[in-house]
Amino acid sequence: MRRGNSSKDGLTHLEQALALLDDVCLAGSGHDAEIAENLAGTYMRKLCARITAHVSSDPALPEPTLEHFFRLLLAFDQCSAELPPSARAMKIEIVRKLIDRYYEGHSAEDKQRALDQLAGIVEP
Repeated sequence: MRRGNSSKDGLTHLEQALALLDDVCLAGSGHDAEIAENLAGTYMRKLCARITAHVSSDPALPEPTLEHFFRLLLAFDQCSAELPPSARAMKIEIVRKLIDRYYEGHSAEDKQRALDQLAGIVEP
């Protein structure tokens, strides 16, 4: 996956495309809405699989890359298309990795508090 300015531009384009697809999902005819929802869902599954592969294969991904991956996954939260369960799990995994990075050099208690806060958010 590309990084740098093209990543910011890509995220912006993704958000705009998802907003357009969502408009069609919510206001389009049955067939058009179904196609738009399928496009958003298919893209989300493929993107989630690519992000999962990157995160799984490289335990030392830098913070900016993890943050970008998280933002990509969050972009789909604004879309009415159904998200795969793996998207939620990957967001949680990325946040855990970010907590590990952000709390390097901090006390173990501080890091544990952050992890506890995350657990409180993700557990029903």
